[in-house]
Amino acid sequence: MQMVFPVRSAQNPRYLGYVMPMICRQQNRELVLISQHDHSRLSGEMARKIGNALFAPPSPFDPVVRAITEHDCGWDEADREPAITPLGQPTHVFEADVLTSMAGWEKSVDRVAAQDPYAGLLVSLHSMALASRAAARQPEPEDEFARQRVFRVRRFIHRQIEVQESLRQRLDMRIDLPLRGGLAEEGRAAEEDLLRTNFFLLEFLDEISLDLCFGRLIFQRIEMVYPRAGEGPISARIGGDADAGMTLYPWPFNAPRLEFEIPARRIGAGPYHDADTLQAACENAAACAIRVVLHPAGS
Repeated sequence: MQMVFPVRSAQNPRYLGYVMPMICRQQNRELVLISQHDHSRLSGEMARKIGNALFAPPSPFDPVVRAITEHDCGWDEADREPAITPLGQPTHVFEADVLTSMAGWEKSVDRVAAQDPYAGLLVSLHSMALASRAAARQPEPEDEFARQRVFRVRRFIHRQIEVQESLRQRLDMRIDLPLRGGLAEEGRAAEEDLLRTNFFLLEFLDEISLDLCFGRLIFQRIEMVYPRAGEGPISARIGGDADAGMTLYPWPFNAPRLEFEIPARRIGAGPYHDADTLQAACENAAACAIRVVLHPAGS
């Protein structure tokens, strides 16, 4: 099955006071830049095809698909202006500064929560998980600047806890259960088991989408995949390469093969001498589409 996104032409960005790395992949002597939002939209297209004898389709369908589709919608303005590395290359998403990332995470949560509380709850859980992982990687603060960074990350996490409590109240979900990472222990309540399943579905498709967009296996094994609410988790494996198509086991989709075209922009491979030169290249980048294929392992 082929899904085709509309290809957007490059736009002149306005200065935003901060920069967000995009997804960057090299093809021959060019670099292909994919926005964070288009990466999350790819996740959403895959979410629509979840469901077979092993995997249950998303439930509630529309809010879960919305959350997965829009979980990076807050980057739409910032990632028009890529940062530059010391080697003169565009900074990619895994090189993002945590303070920059938090701005995108917070916007994503706010925008999705304004549309749908259940979708917003899932995006908040995802953003909080990312911030918690980033906090665990922060070095021990040695000066005031480092302490302020740690404080701001912790403040973001606490803010998401407050957001989640508010959204739970809007959804008439319980707020008296002990939670870890915003999730209740398995088996405490059916709606909590469903929320856990949906959260890890977002994480699962997010990582598959990143592999497909980068064109390389950043994530090869994904733990904590819940095929159905109330059942135990399994692990998934991703293999293959960008040219022949990537493989996935087990296969969660209701189609024998998935094919996508992702909107992107194409610039020269560089290196670029400074941020202004890179910015000029991005402003004049040619719009294109990247074809990616996903099929079951062993097919």
